[in-house]
Amino acid sequence: MLSFLIIPWILFFMNQMSLVVTIMMTLLFSVFLSFIVFLIRQFQKNTVMESQAYIEIIEFIQSSNKDLIISKDVIQDKNLMLNYIKEMQSTLNTQILKSERYRKRLRLILDGLQLGILLIDKDYKITYYNKKMHLFFNLIEKDMGQSIDQLELPLAFISVIHEAVSKGALRKDIEFKNKLYDVQVSPFLKTESNETQVLIVVDDVSLERSTEQMKKDFFSYASHELKSPITSIKGFAELILYDMVSKDDAKKALASIVTQSDTMTTLVEDMLMLSRLENYKESKQTNVNLKETLKEVLNTLKPIIEQKNIIISQNMHMIEMVCDPMDMFKLLKNIIENAVKYSKENAKVTIKLHHVNEEMLFVVKDEGFGIPSIHQSRIFERFYRVDEYRNEGGTGLGLAIVKHIVMKYDGIINLESKVNQGTLVEVSIPIKK
Repeated sequence: MLSFLIIPWILFFMNQMSLVVTIMMTLLFSVFLSFIVFLIRQFQKNTVMESQAYIEIIEFIQSSNKDLIISKDVIQDKNLMLNYIKEMQSTLNTQILKSERYRKRLRLILDGLQLGILLIDKDYKITYYNKKMHLFFNLIEKDMGQSIDQLELPLAFISVIHEAVSKGALRKDIEFKNKLYDVQVSPFLKTESNETQVLIVVDDVSLERSTEQMKKDFFSYASHELKSPITSIKGFAELILYDMVSKDDAKKALASIVTQSDTMTTLVEDMLMLSRLENYKESKQTNVNLKETLKEVLNTLKPIIEQKNIIISQNMHMIEMVCDPMDMFKLLKNIIENAVKYSKENAKVTIKLHHVNEEMLFVVKDEGFGIPSIHQSRIFERFYRVDEYRNEGGTGLGLAIVKHIVMKYDGIINLESKVNQGTLVEVSIPIKK
């Protein structure tokens, strides 16, 4: 009788326990799902850029949710459910690891860019910056999450961002610490979590813009320098063509035409050489005897040396190095030619060619007019000439070519000059054999 009463209670209790277990397992699984969602949301917040791995995780969770609703056996069977949970955990961990690798790879790529990258949210708070942006504007780790308005950033930079947010995508140049930056702002970018982001891309264009200006100046000066001889040639040619001069004057006119033609030829040759040097175009290099090259230069300059009765004092050592013969010829010639050209008649020019500590040392000292101190810092610029000596002729490219040749061979050039006392030019270049 007693057993009759107890058995139903036992059965009832077991059914209740089964129900409790089922409920507990269901709750446990719900907690796990919540944990998965939490992980994904954290992953969304921490991921700066979208990736394929992120999409794969979302799709996985979505498909898993569908399976959970359909698969009742999984919910009702404790062991089956635990196995399923473990499987999901393993798959999720794999996807997270994969996504983390993608994220690290992406961060590596972004940090390797020569462009500064900055992301801010709708409240102007920084959510990401790369290494280049740190170098540009000194952003540091503690600036993450801070508003750009609260940081010591260039006012012009902040102004461009605010203007872009209010008006739309914008691109402007700003100046900061003697640098010129190209700033591009793309506002209202939407992430997967539907958050608004503003993308700022910054490029240091200081050198590029400077080069562009130099090219403009170069063509402007070149056009001016070519115009003068062309005008002279045209004028003399017309005089001869229309018989407006005597035979003797016609010969003089023809001589002037030849001289102006030579000037144009020299100018074009110098322009081409300077262009080659500036663009680092490869040239044929061979073993060159610099002493013999120097003798050849002096022989070439013999007419102007004799015309001005310049006394050449020379001390030359035997030096051989691997280089472009034309480079060294131009280097030696342009320096010596300047010394002779800007010397007084009957003056002395001292030339030294030495071998010192695996370097070629070339020194030229004259007793000429000298260069005023205000001009000395610019004397190696293209087409730059001291006003007092413009009548001495030349293309205005000689010392610019010298500077670029010295740079090409990793050398150093120094200039010292005093008005009415003369100029000293010293060049040292490592000897390559």
